[in-house]
Amino acid sequence: MRSANISAVGKSWLGALLGLLIVTQPLVAMAVQFKPPQRGIPGRREGGGTRDASACVQGNIRLTALLPETNLGLTTAEYPRFFWVMPKTRAKLVEFSLFETDENLNDRTLVYKTSFAINGNPGVASLTLPGRAMLPPLTVGRDYRWSVALVCNPENRQRDVKVDGWVQRIAPDASLNSQLAKANSTDRVRLYANNGIWFDTLTSLADLRCTRPKDTTLAKSWSELMRSVKLGAIAEQPFAQQCSK
Repeated sequence: MRSANISAVGKSWLGALLGLLIVTQPLVAMAVQFKPPQRGIPGRREGGGTRDASACVQGNIRLTALLPETNLGLTTAEYPRFFWVMPKTRAKLVEFSLFETDENLNDRTLVYKTSFAINGNPGVASLTLPGRAMLPPLTVGRDYRWSVALVCNPENRQRDVKVDGWVQRIAPDASLNSQLAKANSTDRVRLYANNGIWFDTLTSLADLRCTRPKDTTLAKSWSELMRSVKLGAIAEQPFAQQCSK
């Protein structure tokens, strides 16, 4: 009987020791490697030089639209959330625009435009299309062009520093819908990334970072995602905006 008690105590200590070892192991970042669809559209995801861009933008970080190299991001959302990296800038105003395009990818209809003041600090910024009666949801299968402009000189808009890219809303198939319905929040990020659904990948991971701001594994996962689409130069940029309530 005493031998059995010693054995039980030993197993208890062994279990506690293993639990302690597991807890003290360094956390591993959630692997997020984005797999973009084959289709690409010409665009400009990094802000280039205008005549006075050097006076408007400071430092090595450039205005950058968070998009794959294809310049096209897919979404399942009616009103997606767009992300970009703000440089350190003397500009006081940013303008966001969304256009519906024709079959030749020329701007046809201005869907939404807004401008807002900025503080000039660098970091990841975002904007969600407002879901309201005057703004219909994105049409499935239609290409839209979106742009972000730093208004460097309000008196001369030719001097804006600007980036632009594309968004298309898709309808996921029944298999993916079933997987998403069963997935937890971290698995959902991977599902979106593996299926090439860019904006939903970004939004899901950004939401996780907002709910767990001190979780360094999520910050590493964001950096890994940026590097997977060759945006390593801005992979470590902080989030410039507060999380929505």
